[in-house]
Parts: sequence; C-alpha cells; structure tokens
Amino acid sequence: MRIYAIGDIHGELDKLREVHGWIARDRAEHAGREVRIVHLGDYVDRGPDSRGVVDWLIAGDNPEWINLRGNHDRMFMRYVTQPGWQDPRLWRHKGYHWLHEKLGGVETLASYGIEIGGEVTLDRSDLWHDAAAEAVPGAHVDFIDGLARWRRIGDYVFTHAGVRPDRRLEDQEDDDLMWIREGWLDYAGPLPFTVVHGHTVYDQVERYPQRIAVDTGAVFGGELSCIVLDGEEVGTLTAHNVRALPMRDGAPRRP
Repeated sequence: MRIYAIGDIHGELDKLREVHGWIARDRAEHAGREVRIVHLGDYVDRGPDSRGVVDWLIAGDNPEWINLRGNHDRMFMRYVTQPGWQDPRLWRHKGYHWLHEKLGGVETLASYGIEIGGEVTLDRSDLWHDAAAEAVPGAHVDFIDGLARWRRIGDYVFTHAGVRPDRRLEDQEDDDLMWIREGWLDYAGPLPFTVVHGHTVYDQVERYPQRIAVDTGAVFGGELSCIVLDGEEVGTLTAHNVRALPMRDGAPRRP
C-alpha cells in the first residue's frame, strides 16, 4: 500500500488542489498500487476559503481517503451546533473562544458569507451563531461530525495532534488526539507504532522513531506538506519527485 498523508490545510484550497495534483502524478508512476490518502485535519480557520475546502473534500471523498478531525474542525462544528460551548482546552489555558483573532473563526464565517467587523469579545462571541447555523450547510456539519479521530494502517497511526504515550489507542481522549503537545512532542520512549500527525507547526517535515510531524504552516506562508509511506520508503512529496525523509538525530524536539 502506498500512503499519502497531508498536513493542516486551514482553508488553503489552492494548495490542497496542488498537492492532490502531485499525488495524481506520483500515482501514475506507481500504477497498480493500493492507495490511501490521509488528511490530518484542520480543514477550516485562518485561511481564505474554509468553505471551499470542506466542499472539495465532500465532493471528492472516496474509499481511498481517510479524513481525520482536527481541533479547529471541532470548534467550528460546535459553534454552529452548540451556542455557548467553549473548547475546554482553550478556555482553561488561554481564555480563548473560537472567534478570537488568534483562532481564525472570523475568516471561516466570512467564507460562508458572514462578515464580522472589529474585535469579538467573549460576551459577544455567540452573536453570530444563528447566522452561522443558517449559512453552514447541514452536509458540512455532518461531514465534520463523521470525521475519524485516528486510524491505524500497519506500523503507522494517523491522528491530528498526537497521542498520550501511556495509553492504548482505544483509550485516547479526544482532547489529546486533537490538542496534545505537552508530554508528547518531547517524548523519546518507545512506541509500538509510528504516529503521523499535524497540529504543531515545524519549518519542515520532521521524522523521529516515535512520530512524523507533517504540519509546515501552509496558512502562515509555508508549504502544505505531504509525505509518502510505502514499505521502506519514507519521503516528502514535491511537485517533481519524492525526497527521502531521513530520521533526525537526537531526541524529539518542540519547534
């Protein structure tokens, strides 16, 4: 099986289309192989066309695709369906709400035709809920609600943020699968699999025995990265070829 895993998209529809073009070219060079394409989550927020990304994923979805849920996807869905809900991880540690300027919810609503002017404080953050519930198609809510939390294929586990190393996959909590950094990014112990994840932005794709970090900040001007896993081959897909992805020396690091 030849597996492609794509990092955080964040409304960057043009970059997503471009990467899928690279995949199509690479697939043609490996005709006859069984394929899986894994989107690691965070389809919405911050970027210019969150609605377009969700539309594109829904329209193109097929049995070869594995779409995982990111923390931004959950915040978006909960805003549309549960007014007053605050993500416990953000609220507890940062006091942020989904329409806070650092999170990109305002840009997501704009892609659905809902314009918000000025700073949005916590006490005003629900004012656009009714408009969002009307503007966001039910198919988009259903798509995000149906996204997987993690998926294992052979020696690889795919999830948005990572895992808590001391828990079985079946016992992982949603907050950790979509948010974890502490106790994970610097974990240097053994695991029975390699975790492929996004969520935390690195300058380039990084590979360790425990994990491969694929988010390279597409929405912040970086590339939308895609890795290729095929037997002993572990590489980064580009417009022209697959570059071998060496194992980094030393312990895993935070960016």
